Amino acid sequence: MFNFSWFLMRLITFFIFLGFLVDIEIFLMASGFLFLHINLGLKTILDDYIHIKKINLGLNILMRILMIEMIRYLSELLL
Repeated sequence: MFNFSWFLMRLITFFIFLGFLVDIEIFLMASGFLFLHINLGLKTILDDYIHIKKINLGLNILMRILMIEMIRYLSELLL
């Protein structure tokens, strides 16, 4: 019942499963850094070029909503 091909098949399946999990973790980490980079870049641009406080506040709120929507769409894509 337990021959070499059976063991090899289970071992290959195990390594494929581990590789799949590592790929998902790397993708999630990279997308998290991407959202952080976009958020910090847009915040810097808004703070540097928009000097009216009410407009700056409104655009910062819209930027936060944008980030929430982007994360939601990414999670829908993955699930």
